[in-house]
Amino acid sequence: MGILILVLLLALETFFLVWSLKTRTPHREEKAIVRIGLLALFVVSVATGLLDWSFRFAALSAVLLIQAVSGIVVLVRKREATYRTRKTVTRFAGNSLVFVFALSLAIVCPPFEMPVPTGDYAIGTARHTWTDSTRVDPFATDGSNRSLTVEFWYPEQADEPCPLVVFSHGAFGFSGSNLSTFRELASHGFVVASIGHTYQAFFTRDTSGTMTFADAAFLQRASELNGTHETGNTEDTYRTTQEWMQLRTADAHFVLDTLLAQSLQTPTDSLFSRIDSDKIGMFGHSLGGATAAQLGRERTDIDAVIVLDGTMLGEEVDFKDGAVVLNEEPYPVPLLNVYAQDHYESSLAFDGEGYDNFHATRGAMEAYETVYLGAGHLNFTDLPLFSPLLADKLGVGTTDARVCIETVNGIVVSFFDSILQDTGAPAIE
Repeated sequence: MGILILVLLLALETFFLVWSLKTRTPHREEKAIVRIGLLALFVVSVATGLLDWSFRFAALSAVLLIQAVSGIVVLVRKREATYRTRKTVTRFAGNSLVFVFALSLAIVCPPFEMPVPTGDYAIGTARHTWTDSTRVDPFATDGSNRSLTVEFWYPEQADEPCPLVVFSHGAFGFSGSNLSTFRELASHGFVVASIGHTYQAFFTRDTSGTMTFADAAFLQRASELNGTHETGNTEDTYRTTQEWMQLRTADAHFVLDTLLAQSLQTPTDSLFSRIDSDKIGMFGHSLGGATAAQLGRERTDIDAVIVLDGTMLGEEVDFKDGAVVLNEEPYPVPLLNVYAQDHYESSLAFDGEGYDNFHATRGAMEAYETVYLGAGHLNFTDLPLFSPLLADKLGVGTTDARVCIETVNGIVVSFFDSILQDTGAPAIE
């Protein structure tokens, strides 16, 4: 829709340019009438549902409003305008660029339909921001303590306490990166808590509305390490990823401890009273998957872990003789690794059975793995639905994006149902 609107607007601008150049007349009044008409058409399209209003069209609405007001001024004043070729061409170029900018979000992030949850429960949402008084934020320049914002999705009418599932996003993600997964889980009776890792998330928004964007140095370093398989592991890489893991696991510990404390202290009608503290799962995407897996090792109250296309960096316990040393202790809780095809194949080619995840799976008390053929790294998030253009640039496979995320969501629910609700062996292919 964004591209279609842009084409129509540019065609209209081109028509006026050619007409003005041919007649050597600015046609100010005709343009003014058209500007007013465009705003009216936009309003009618939104009001009738022909155009779904969203943030994607906010900039366009502002541009059309400004142009319509300018058009009214032109019609009221009725001043004679002098034709100048350079001015006509400059205005054409300026208006065209303005329309391109105004519609850029609609083009990069076209409207889409979120997968419909398949469970029986209506879904409630909440957001909380908590400050860890025991830690100074290493990214903060003012020496402030680390604050984390956690988003929740939960079943509204659940009669019994619900299993808790905590999510950690990837290096370029944010707390809503797997919204369809969270909604699917909540509709099936799970309380979902998604952590926004401040300064390591693309952005976070706390309960006061304050936005915090990712640290530029972190993003740069994370981009560099995306090629780790091709360059081989180095001690510098090991030290860097261990620093990230220390921060993220501390975040997750703090959030879980706070959640469990709240579940014991709050009234019966609150979000936290819905949590069954004896049934806890962790999952994450990419670096968040590594975080989830490490929490499964470090805590005794985690009952199940899912790693969505992540490397289990916590399995690396040292670096000696030019290589990482992997943890030989059996992985203690049921573990599911879901791989994109390219990740699985490259790990097998470069690291073989010595790859962190393969090593952990072999020694786990209970482990499953599945490879999604044709999937790329970001197919396990909602980004390919939200912005196909951006996802294509950052890394997706050839599979159908909607089918992929819906399938993965089903796998996630099946696994957590199996372990946390004791419904039998998970349906993992």
